[in-house]
Amino acid sequence: MRAKFVFPMIMLLAFAGCPSKHENANTTMDITSDTASATHPASPGGTALVPEAKAGTTVLVTLNDGSIDVSDADAIPPGPAVFTITNAGTQVHNLFVEGPGVSQAASDDFSPKKVANMNVTLSPGTYTLYCPILDHRNKGETLKLIIKPPNAPAPSSTTIAPPPATKS
Repeated sequence: MRAKFVFPMIMLLAFAGCPSKHENANTTMDITSDTASATHPASPGGTALVPEAKAGTTVLVTLNDGSIDVSDADAIPPGPAVFTITNAGTQVHNLFVEGPGVSQAASDDFSPKKVANMNVTLSPGTYTLYCPILDHRNKGETLKLIIKPPNAPAPSSTTIAPPPATKS
């Protein structure tokens, strides 16, 4: 009779001491790197790790095989900026930015269709954006970006000269 009672108690204690494989499913992860947890739109209620983006002007940068494009480059003000970089090419790319107070790569090299964020503080001046992989820069993957002071006139390509004055 005693064995009938002791064996189930031992089994109950053994299972109570072993963690379940589902026990950690609802625990919170402490993330201390450059990533943060965010709700992923493709999985309702799910989370995905996304690069941390600091506050600032969003600058859309597209890396292609043979070129770099910056959306609305003439309208980028000085100050904090978040470069959202999309590799639209078929090759592995990266972005390196050199200019006043900035000399940094976006991240590790990233494969086609990947997106990365890069936080930069832009001062007025000229910046060179290029892909540092192999000879990509020599093949045209480079761009000059000019950041104008806040009170600078609009780029000359958008300035319309007034019509000449006529005498009556």
